[in-house]
Amino acid sequence: MKKFLVMMAVVATVMSLVSCSQEKSIYQQETKYLPVLLQGSKKWSILNVETGQLVAKDAFSEAPSPVVDDMFWVFNDNGRIDFYNVADCKNKVNKEVYGSATCFSDGYAIVSKPGEPLQIIDKECNTVAKLSPSFLTASLFSHGRAVVHTDMDQYGYIDVKGDTVIKANMGYAAGFNEDNVALVSFSSASDSAKVLSVIDSNGKKLYDLDSEKYQIITPFYRMGVLVVAKKDSLVCLDRNGKEVKNPLETPKKVKDGGYRDRVYAGDGKYMVVKGDRMGLVDKENNVLIPFEYKFIQNISSTRYVVGKDSVMLLVDDHGKQVGNAKFVDFKPFNSEAQALRGYINMEVTAANLLSFIDEDMVCFAKKGSTLMDLNQLVGVQPAQYVGMKQIDRPLPPLFCSYIFDSEIASLSTSAPAATDSLSAPSLSNDTVPALSAGPVAEFNYNAKLRGVSMSFLVLECAPGTEEALLKIMSNAMGSKGFKLNPDGTFTSEAGTAVVMGYENGIFKLNYYFNPDEMKPLPRKSRSI
Repeated sequence: MKKFLVMMAVVATVMSLVSCSQEKSIYQQETKYLPVLLQGSKKWSILNVETGQLVAKDAFSEAPSPVVDDMFWVFNDNGRIDFYNVADCKNKVNKEVYGSATCFSDGYAIVSKPGEPLQIIDKECNTVAKLSPSFLTASLFSHGRAVVHTDMDQYGYIDVKGDTVIKANMGYAAGFNEDNVALVSFSSASDSAKVLSVIDSNGKKLYDLDSEKYQIITPFYRMGVLVVAKKDSLVCLDRNGKEVKNPLETPKKVKDGGYRDRVYAGDGKYMVVKGDRMGLVDKENNVLIPFEYKFIQNISSTRYVVGKDSVMLLVDDHGKQVGNAKFVDFKPFNSEAQALRGYINMEVTAANLLSFIDEDMVCFAKKGSTLMDLNQLVGVQPAQYVGMKQIDRPLPPLFCSYIFDSEIASLSTSAPAATDSLSAPSLSNDTVPALSAGPVAEFNYNAKLRGVSMSFLVLECAPGTEEALLKIMSNAMGSKGFKLNPDGTFTSEAGTAVVMGYENGIFKLNYYFNPDEMKPLPRKSRSI
């Protein structure tokens, strides 16, 4: 059950990244502004997507967060967060120091201050409420609810006043969206049964998902349905668990268009690949944006970012350029940023971190695992993994990197069948759909896992946290089957090894399936 719930958390995070359609997306945000890195510039600007005009040019050294409710945040030179209103990009709004933050949503954001519990702020950066010290992380608000994760590995929901509206007694919880429903599990991490439920915004259970009959594809409802796998096909369930017609089914004229790939872009439009180029068509297969581009990304129902080479342009839904800006990078809306509590309970944190390892397993991957065994990490689009030997995934509160002995994917000359937008999602860290032209990519399912690197952020904690955490974990390694070596590393009779260290406010644990590959990690203290 633990593995299932954590992997669901990974999918939840990733789906928030790849769901870019503005037609009832997971988090209903209207994108009015787009952070961009202009061609030839080293600083970030902000582009008005309706007019194509720059509201801030070469203003920020770091990439701004997505602009929501006219608010955004940027890391300053000290690695802290400053909030700005898009109406005044020169003067920060906050007077206090923030270490982490969600985007604004429903008029509020959740932030952390060094050494303090999480807090809710309004658009003037006034503190509206201080949250329970037990809350480890919090998501952005969606339909007046934010998901909170406690240091006892349980999930619940709060409202914009900071009041608990659904008790944190669940093993997993996704955000509310569309019809104010969410997918949760009331089972604890230790339960063997994989019981998932759908609840409304008051916590009332609408139905339990039949895990014998259905397999989850994504934990979010979209356009009123939840997509699940049933045997070898995909079906849709409404808010009461009844099978209904797929509202995102690709029209026959688009299906018969001979496209290599197609992704629903909202408002009855489809981003498709023809030959080695991408374009946009409507449901009647009329070409809206010609097949001239290496990629297309939908920003709203009428605005798209297109690119032929490294230079990108903003165009409308008929391919006409909006404004004159040329840019090489951009940051559309996503919801991956979480607020992380500014201190930790040492004993609880050490126990949580150690729960991910034993002498023959790490982060749910066993010694001898191949990519085939871990295929839930990569999804269905191999092109983005060509040449890579590493897969990075958030496993809250950790960030994990799975390291393989060979490339995860490689190019082939065979052509793939076109896929629909309701196929299993790509677990991508990039918001641009992986629909690049050229040879077809295929997964190397025989790639063998060498080890996993686990990172835990303690930057917001008091100096000395890393040293104290290392001491507690070192004392407990014996219970996990490892013995301490004179050089400070740990090895097991199963032939695995662990190295721990810290630097720049990040505590790191590297797990090796071959002790001969061990490399030392720095142990550098810091000060605030």
